[in-house]
Amino acid sequence: MAYFDHFEINIISALSAQLLEKLKQLEPAPLHPDYLDALASGQGIHQIYQQQNLVYVGKANSLKKRLNEHRDKISGRQRIDVAEMSFTCLYVHPNWTALAPEESLIKHYKESGEGACAWNGNGFGPHDPGRDRETTDKPTEGFDAKYPIRGDWPCEWIHNGSYDAFELLSSLKRELPFLLRFEMAAKKSRSPHDAFSGLQVEVLKDGMSATDLLVLVAKALPGWQATAFPTHLILYEEDRPYKHGKRLWPA
Repeated sequence: MAYFDHFEINIISALSAQLLEKLKQLEPAPLHPDYLDALASGQGIHQIYQQQNLVYVGKANSLKKRLNEHRDKISGRQRIDVAEMSFTCLYVHPNWTALAPEESLIKHYKESGEGACAWNGNGFGPHDPGRDRETTDKPTEGFDAKYPIRGDWPCEWIHNGSYDAFELLSSLKRELPFLLRFEMAAKKSRSPHDAFSGLQVEVLKDGMSATDLLVLVAKALPGWQATAFPTHLILYEEDRPYKHGKRLWPA
Protein backbone atom coordinates (compact mmCIF):
# COMPACT_ATOMS: atom_id res chain seq x y z
CA MET A 1 0.00 0.00 0.00
CA ALA A 2 1.36 3.42 -0.98
CA TYR A 3 2.22 5.81 1.80
CA PHE A 4 1.69 8.94 -0.32
CA ASP A 5 -0.52 10.08 -3.21
CA HIS A 6 -1.79 13.21 -4.99
CA PHE A 7 -5.24 14.69 -4.69
CA GLU A 8 -6.79 17.00 -7.26
CA ILE A 9 -10.32 18.32 -7.29
CA ASN A 10 -11.94 19.22 -10.59
CA ILE A 11 -13.37 22.59 -9.58
CA ILE A 12 -14.78 23.34 -13.04
CA SER A 13 -16.69 20.02 -13.23
CA ALA A 14 -18.11 20.53 -9.75
CA LEU A 15 -19.11 24.11 -10.60
CA SER A 16 -20.71 23.07 -13.89
CA ALA A 17 -22.71 20.30 -12.24
CA GLN A 18 -24.13 22.70 -9.66
CA LEU A 19 -24.84 25.35 -12.28
CA LEU A 20 -26.68 22.80 -14.41
CA GLU A 21 -28.82 21.75 -11.48
CA LYS A 22 -29.65 25.37 -10.67
CA LEU A 23 -30.39 26.27 -14.29
CA LYS A 24 -32.83 23.37 -14.56
CA GLN A 25 -34.88 24.98 -11.81
CA LEU A 26 -35.41 28.16 -13.86
CA GLU A 27 -38.30 28.83 -16.23
CA PRO A 28 -37.38 30.75 -19.41
CA ALA A 29 -38.82 34.28 -19.58
CA PRO A 30 -39.58 36.24 -22.78
CA LEU A 31 -36.66 38.34 -24.05
CA HIS A 32 -38.82 41.40 -23.51
CA PRO A 33 -38.08 44.74 -21.80
CA ASP A 34 -40.62 44.01 -19.04
CA TYR A 35 -38.45 41.12 -17.88
CA LEU A 36 -35.05 42.57 -18.76
CA ASP A 37 -35.71 45.80 -16.86
CA ALA A 38 -36.26 43.78 -13.67
CA LEU A 39 -32.73 42.35 -13.80
CA ALA A 40 -29.80 43.64 -11.79
CA SER A 41 -26.52 44.43 -13.54
CA GLY A 42 -24.41 41.74 -11.84
CA GLN A 43 -22.31 39.23 -13.73
CA GLY A 44 -23.05 35.61 -14.45
CA ILE A 45 -24.29 33.02 -16.94
CA HIS A 46 -27.16 33.39 -19.41
CA GLN A 47 -28.99 31.06 -21.78
CA ILE A 48 -30.96 32.06 -24.89
CA TYR A 49 -33.84 29.98 -26.26
CA GLN A 50 -35.54 30.12 -29.65
CA GLN A 51 -39.01 28.58 -29.55
CA GLN A 52 -37.93 26.72 -26.38
CA ASN A 53 -34.78 25.34 -28.02
CA LEU A 54 -31.51 26.26 -26.32
CA VAL A 55 -29.40 28.10 -28.92
CA TYR A 56 -26.82 30.06 -26.93
CA VAL A 57 -24.96 29.97 -23.62
CA GLY A 58 -22.74 32.84 -22.54
CA LYS A 59 -21.36 34.82 -19.66
CA ALA A 60 -21.32 38.58 -19.10
CA ASN A 61 -20.04 41.13 -16.60
CA SER A 62 -23.53 42.65 -16.69
CA LEU A 63 -26.32 40.22 -17.46
CA LYS A 64 -28.84 43.02 -17.86
CA LYS A 65 -26.70 44.89 -20.40
CA ARG A 66 -25.71 41.79 -22.38
CA LEU A 67 -29.25 40.40 -22.60
CA ASN A 68 -30.50 43.79 -23.82
CA GLU A 69 -27.72 43.73 -26.44
CA HIS A 70 -28.87 40.28 -27.55
CA ARG A 71 -32.45 41.52 -27.82
CA ASP A 72 -31.38 44.52 -29.90
CA LYS A 73 -29.27 42.36 -32.20
CA ILE A 74 -32.08 39.87 -32.83
CA SER A 75 -34.58 42.70 -33.37
CA GLY A 76 -32.51 44.08 -36.24
CA ARG A 77 -32.37 40.80 -38.18
CA GLN A 78 -34.40 39.32 -40.98
CA ARG A 79 -36.21 35.98 -40.79
CA ILE A 80 -36.32 35.93 -37.00
CA ASP A 81 -38.83 37.32 -34.49
CA VAL A 82 -37.65 38.47 -31.08
CA ALA A 83 -41.08 37.45 -29.75
CA GLU A 84 -40.04 33.79 -30.14
CA MET A 85 -36.97 34.28 -27.95
CA SER A 86 -36.64 33.66 -24.20
CA PHE A 87 -33.86 33.48 -21.62
CA THR A 88 -32.70 32.28 -18.22
CA CYS A 89 -29.76 33.60 -16.23
CA LEU A 90 -27.81 33.01 -13.03
CA TYR A 91 -25.79 35.58 -11.12
CA VAL A 92 -22.39 34.05 -10.34
CA HIS A 93 -19.63 35.32 -8.06
CA PRO A 94 -16.65 36.82 -9.96
CA ASN A 95 -14.35 34.13 -8.52
CA TRP A 96 -16.31 31.49 -10.43
CA THR A 97 -17.06 33.29 -13.69
CA ALA A 98 -13.28 33.64 -14.19
CA LEU A 99 -13.18 29.84 -14.65
CA ALA A 100 -15.26 30.14 -17.85
CA PRO A 101 -18.01 27.74 -16.71
CA GLU A 102 -20.04 28.51 -19.85
CA GLU A 103 -17.58 26.43 -21.89
CA SER A 104 -18.29 23.36 -19.73
CA LEU A 105 -22.03 24.01 -20.01
CA ILE A 106 -21.85 24.22 -23.81
CA LYS A 107 -19.87 20.99 -23.95
CA HIS A 108 -22.38 19.25 -21.68
CA TYR A 109 -25.41 20.40 -23.68
CA LYS A 110 -23.90 19.42 -27.02
CA GLU A 111 -22.77 15.99 -25.81
CA SER A 112 -25.94 15.18 -23.88
CA GLY A 113 -28.38 16.31 -26.56
CA GLU A 114 -30.11 18.66 -24.10
CA GLY A 115 -29.41 21.63 -26.37
CA ALA A 116 -27.52 22.20 -29.58
CA CYS A 117 -26.20 25.68 -28.61
CA ALA A 118 -26.27 26.31 -32.37
CA TRP A 119 -25.34 29.99 -32.03
CA ASN A 120 -22.21 29.42 -29.95
CA GLY A 121 -19.11 29.87 -32.09
CA ASN A 122 -21.39 30.77 -34.96
CA GLY A 123 -21.31 34.55 -35.18
CA PHE A 124 -23.86 35.51 -32.53
CA GLY A 125 -21.38 37.06 -30.09
CA PRO A 126 -21.30 40.83 -29.47
CA HIS A 127 -17.80 41.57 -30.77
CA ASP A 128 -17.03 43.66 -33.85
CA PRO A 129 -14.95 41.46 -36.20
CA GLY A 130 -13.10 44.56 -37.40
CA ARG A 131 -12.11 46.02 -40.75
CA ASP A 132 -9.98 42.99 -41.65
CA ARG A 133 -13.08 40.82 -41.82
CA GLU A 134 -14.29 42.79 -44.85
CA THR A 135 -10.98 42.91 -46.69
CA THR A 136 -10.46 39.14 -46.52
CA ASP A 137 -13.66 38.62 -48.56
CA LYS A 138 -14.67 35.62 -46.48
CA PRO A 139 -18.29 34.50 -46.91
CA THR A 140 -20.77 35.21 -44.14
CA GLU A 141 -21.51 32.11 -42.10
CA GLY A 142 -23.66 30.87 -39.25
CA PHE A 143 -26.05 33.23 -37.48
CA ASP A 144 -25.29 36.16 -39.79
CA ALA A 145 -25.88 34.14 -42.95
CA LYS A 146 -29.19 32.78 -41.68
CA TYR A 147 -30.38 36.09 -40.20
CA PRO A 148 -28.89 39.06 -42.12
CA ILE A 149 -29.38 42.61 -40.90
CA ARG A 150 -32.43 44.69 -41.76
CA GLY A 151 -30.97 47.46 -43.87
CA ASP A 152 -34.48 48.86 -44.15
CA TRP A 153 -34.57 49.45 -40.38
CA PRO A 154 -36.67 52.62 -39.84
CA CYS A 155 -34.64 55.26 -37.99
CA GLU A 156 -37.63 56.80 -36.24
CA TRP A 157 -35.49 59.07 -34.05
CA ILE A 158 -34.16 60.90 -37.15
CA HIS A 159 -36.56 63.61 -38.32
CA ASN A 160 -36.54 65.79 -41.40
CA GLY A 161 -34.13 68.69 -41.22
CA SER A 162 -30.49 69.67 -41.58
CA TYR A 163 -27.87 67.51 -39.84
CA ASP A 164 -24.15 67.62 -39.31
CA ALA A 165 -23.04 64.54 -41.29
CA PHE A 166 -20.70 63.22 -38.60
CA GLU A 167 -23.30 63.68 -35.86
CA LEU A 168 -25.89 61.91 -37.99
CA LEU A 169 -23.60 58.93 -38.55
CA SER A 170 -22.70 58.85 -34.86
CA SER A 171 -26.38 58.79 -33.95
CA LEU A 172 -26.99 55.89 -36.32
CA LYS A 173 -24.00 54.01 -34.90
CA ARG A 174 -25.36 54.41 -31.36
CA GLU A 175 -28.99 53.54 -32.04
CA LEU A 176 -29.05 50.94 -34.80
CA PRO A 177 -29.50 47.32 -33.66
CA PHE A 178 -26.55 46.30 -35.85
CA LEU A 179 -23.07 47.58 -36.58
CA LEU A 180 -22.30 50.68 -38.62
CA ARG A 181 -18.64 51.50 -39.16
CA PHE A 182 -17.33 54.62 -40.94
CA GLU A 183 -13.91 56.11 -41.57
CA MET A 184 -12.38 58.30 -38.89
CA ALA A 185 -9.36 60.62 -38.88
CA ALA A 186 -7.05 57.66 -38.25
CA LYS A 187 -7.26 53.99 -37.33
CA LYS A 188 -8.71 53.54 -33.83
CA SER A 189 -9.25 57.30 -33.61
CA ARG A 190 -12.36 58.94 -32.19
CA SER A 191 -11.78 62.13 -34.15
CA PRO A 192 -13.87 62.77 -37.28
CA HIS A 193 -12.33 62.48 -40.71
CA ASP A 194 -11.46 65.85 -42.27
CA ALA A 195 -14.10 65.21 -44.94
CA PHE A 196 -16.83 65.70 -42.33
CA SER A 197 -15.69 69.20 -41.39
CA GLY A 198 -18.67 71.54 -41.85
CA LEU A 199 -20.55 68.95 -43.91
CA GLN A 200 -24.33 69.25 -43.64
CA VAL A 201 -26.92 66.89 -45.11
CA GLU A 202 -30.64 67.43 -45.57
CA VAL A 203 -32.93 64.67 -44.31
CA LEU A 204 -36.14 65.10 -46.27
CA LYS A 205 -38.54 62.98 -44.20
CA ASP A 206 -38.97 61.36 -40.82
CA GLY A 207 -37.94 57.79 -40.15
CA MET A 208 -35.83 57.11 -43.22
CA SER A 209 -34.22 53.66 -43.40
CA ALA A 210 -30.66 53.02 -42.26
CA THR A 211 -29.40 52.36 -45.79
CA ASP A 212 -31.17 55.42 -47.22
CA LEU A 213 -29.57 57.66 -44.61
CA LEU A 214 -26.15 56.12 -45.21
CA VAL A 215 -26.50 56.73 -48.96
CA LEU A 216 -27.59 60.31 -48.24
CA VAL A 217 -24.30 60.97 -46.44
CA ALA A 218 -22.27 59.06 -49.03
CA LYS A 219 -23.67 61.23 -51.84
CA ALA A 220 -22.27 64.29 -50.06
CA LEU A 221 -18.79 62.74 -49.90
CA PRO A 222 -17.15 62.43 -53.35
CA GLY A 223 -14.91 59.38 -53.51
CA TRP A 224 -16.60 57.63 -50.60
CA GLN A 225 -18.41 54.30 -50.84
CA ALA A 226 -21.31 52.92 -48.78
CA THR A 227 -21.51 49.12 -48.61
CA ALA A 228 -23.96 46.73 -46.99
CA PHE A 229 -22.99 43.29 -45.68
CA PRO A 230 -25.24 40.65 -44.10
CA THR A 231 -23.62 41.63 -40.81
CA HIS A 232 -23.24 45.42 -40.91
CA LEU A 233 -22.91 48.65 -42.92
CA ILE A 234 -19.76 50.60 -43.74
CA LEU A 235 -18.84 54.00 -45.20
CA TYR A 236 -15.23 54.52 -46.29
CA GLU A 237 -13.20 56.69 -48.65
CA GLU A 238 -12.63 53.94 -51.22
CA ASP A 239 -13.72 52.48 -54.52
CA ARG A 240 -13.57 48.71 -54.31
CA PRO A 241 -15.73 45.66 -54.90
CA TYR A 242 -16.57 43.29 -52.05
CA LYS A 243 -17.31 39.70 -52.95
CA HIS A 244 -19.86 39.36 -50.16
CA GLY A 245 -20.98 42.98 -49.82
CA LYS A 246 -23.47 45.05 -51.79
CA ARG A 247 -22.39 48.52 -52.93
CA LEU A 248 -25.07 51.03 -51.96
CA TRP A 249 -23.34 54.13 -53.32
CA PRO A 250 -22.01 54.91 -55.84
CA ALA A 251 -24.63 52.76 -57.50
